[in-house]
Parts: sequence; C-alpha cells; structure tokens
Amino acid sequence: MKRRFFLSALIVALFMTVLPRQALDETLSSVRLNDVFENLEKTFPVILLATREIRKAEFDILAAQGAFDLALKGSVNNTTGYYNTNRGEMNIVKPTPIWGTSFFAGYRLSQGDFPDYYTPRRTNPGGEIRFGGRIPIWRDRATDSDRLELKQSEINKTIAQNVLDEQKLSVFRDAAASYWNWVSAGKRRRIVGDLFKIAELRQDQIKRRVALGDIPAIELQENERALLARKEQIAAADRLLQKSALYLSLYYRKGDGTMISPRDGQLPAGFPPEVAINNSAFDADKQQALKMRPEIRRIENEIELERNALRFHENQRGPQIDLIIAGSRDMQQGPLRRDPWEAEFGVVFNVPLQTRKQDGKIGGTQTKIEILQQKLSYQRDKIHLEANDALIGLENALRRLEIIKEEVQIADKLARAEKARFDLGDSTLLIVNLREQAAAEVALRLVGAEVDYWIARADYDAVLVKYNAAPANAATTN
Repeated sequence: MKRRFFLSALIVALFMTVLPRQALDETLSSVRLNDVFENLEKTFPVILLATREIRKAEFDILAAQGAFDLALKGSVNNTTGYYNTNRGEMNIVKPTPIWGTSFFAGYRLSQGDFPDYYTPRRTNPGGEIRFGGRIPIWRDRATDSDRLELKQSEINKTIAQNVLDEQKLSVFRDAAASYWNWVSAGKRRRIVGDLFKIAELRQDQIKRRVALGDIPAIELQENERALLARKEQIAAADRLLQKSALYLSLYYRKGDGTMISPRDGQLPAGFPPEVAINNSAFDADKQQALKMRPEIRRIENEIELERNALRFHENQRGPQIDLIIAGSRDMQQGPLRRDPWEAEFGVVFNVPLQTRKQDGKIGGTQTKIEILQQKLSYQRDKIHLEANDALIGLENALRRLEIIKEEVQIADKLARAEKARFDLGDSTLLIVNLREQAAAEVALRLVGAEVDYWIARADYDAVLVKYNAAPANAATTN
C-alpha cells in the first residue's frame, strides 16, 4: 500500500515538473481590477505616506488639547530678617474652552510674623482652602490662542485627509491604467499568436501542393517568410506583456505589501463591454465632483483656517477685561478675626492704545483669504474643464471603437475570401498573407482603441470621483 502511494506521488511530481508553465497558468483564476484595488490603500507607499500625515495631525490635535489639561501649581516662600515668615500654597488649575474660563481650587498656609501691610498673606494655623475662576469679558471670550490652535489642528487633520484622497485618486487611476495596459498586452499576444498558428498549420498543406505541382515552390518560401515575420511579432508581444505585468505588480500587492507579478494564465479573456455616459448622469457626476473633489475640499478647509485666524486677530484688537471670582474658608479658628467664609471679586483689564500688530495680522489674513478664494474659483473652473474633457475623451474613444469594430469585420471577410481564392488557385500566398496581416493589424488597432477607452474611463472616474463605478471594476473572465 505504501509502495503504491509513493509511486503515485512520484508520478504526480514528475507530471508537475514536465507540465508546461502555460498549462499551469491556465488553472489560475483571472485577475480583476478589483483584485488590484483591494490592498492598495493598506500597502501602496504613496498612500501610506499620506496616511502618516493624518497620524501626525492627530498628534497635533492631542498637543493642542493639552492646553486645557489639569495642572497642579504651587509655591513655597521663606523670608528671614526682621520678619521671619513661611508661606506655602498649592492649587489645581483647570483651563476650559468654555468662553476662555479657567478654574482653580487649592490650599494655602502661612506661619511667622507679617508686617501689617501683608495681612492678606496671613492665615490661621489650620490654613485655608481657596477656589475660584477667571472669566474673560471681552478679549479671549469668543476665541483665544488655545482654542484657535485646537480648531486649526482639527482642520489640518481634515486637510491631511484631503491630501490622502488626492493621492488615492491618482494611485487608483494609475493602477487602472496599468491593469488595462496589461489586459491589452495579453490580447495583442493572443492575436499575433493566432496569426502565427495559421501560417504554421498552412505549412504542411503548402508542401503537399508544391509536391503535386499545384502551386510554385516560391509559395512555400513565402509561407516560411511569413512564419519568421510572425515569430518576430510574437517576440515583441511577449516583451510588451512581460513589461506590462512588471509595471502592474507595482500596484498589485498582497496584504503584507509584497508585489505580485501576474501570470499569463491570469489574463482575463478580454475587456468588459463599453458603457456610454448619458448627459444627465454626466451633469450629476460633475456637480458632485465640484463638491467632493479633494482639491476643492482642501482649499475650502484652508479658507476656514484663515477665517478662524481672522476672528482671533479681530478679537485681539479689543481690550482685555477679565472678571476674577474667588472664595476661601479657614480650616480652623485662630488669632485672625475673620468670617469662616470669604468672597473676593476683582476685574483685570489691559487696553491696547495702539493695534498695529493686530491690524497687520488682520490685513494679511484677509488678503490670504482673497487669494484662496481666487484659487478655489480657478480650481472649480479647472474641474469643470477636466470633466468635459474626460467625457469628450470617453465619447471619442467609444466612437472610434465602433468604427474599428466594423473595419475588423470587413478585414476578416477579405482575409477569408482571399484564402478561398488561393485554395481555388486564383490568388497567391503573398496576397493571402497581406490580407491576413492587414486583418491582424486592424485587430491590434481595435485592442489599442479598447485600451484607450478604458484608460479614458479611468481618467473619467478620477476626475468625477467615481472610482467605485461598477463598469470600471470588472473584466470578463476566462
């Protein structure tokens, strides 16, 4: 039993060794465009770099949030001389984004002799607890530097996401173009391979007819010349297929980022059927692109950045008027005659008499907003033109396809008719070869038109932000 098992395994191993690679490739499943897209967002270096920028922006947000962190602040003082005193104070301070208000709560204790003019520094032996807050009334109420930094860091994260989306559109467009070039190279290889097989199968037939004297010997030499010419075409097609597979591997990756070089047997049978874009769908796509294109959203976010800065600079022109509210309670009675609870109210103000710095910031920011608005208008015009151009390119490619498909049918009929005339002795092999070569060249032009259409479709999907459109995500399978 074991001997039979090992013999079977040996036969299978030998069979796999001698099995041609092409036969192995034929067992592989076809690569679809979705397969290429599948891991791009997780593995493609350009996208990963843009993702790191988002991560950096998240850390910037965390740093900006740190302005509102809880803090423990304190001080210890000792005075020696005529008056010997010791003072200690510790407070928990909490800034908040609510109207720029900050709160504190703490404890202070003093010991020793104090001059009469330092009476507020004195506490009873048990010390006192203190609490209160600082509330901006004018400047820093609507906005301040800490809240501005937090807002700007959040918008910068959104801008980083916009940049990532721009990179994705570019990468997915290039990946689609590489995929369709690979599909076209495979189809070109099949066309020239079929052309070679026709001449190869005809060789024995011509030999017999020459031997019978049915046709002159020069026809055999003509067929041998055609075989060599078509071999050269196969070599060129093989090189193009290898090159296109190599470039596709830049985008076709495993989950760990390893590049995959697709095999010939994974080529789809051909291109998917073309789909025309009607005017109503195009108008809707264009309006959506004018709102959703990453470049538009990025500039809009940059304008928002500047408007936030403008509001801050305008706020800084006003006077600083802060209300201080505090309360305290003695922990125990002592020599100081006080009520257990005490309240304190105060106002701190700072009125700028000149505002040249703020005025300069305001003027510069307003100018920056105007510049960005001009860029936004230009970008919208550019997208409008790009969308129209993408549609024109798609429509022209489709029109060209329809024309060449008709030409393929006519060229194929001519080639078959010329072959029939040759079989009847009314033509020469040279004319037959020319007809077949012409038909093959038209078929190759059809492949070129097909790949032009699908690359135009890739451009359309990128311009109109439609990279999940179903027609562009599938190819016919073997």
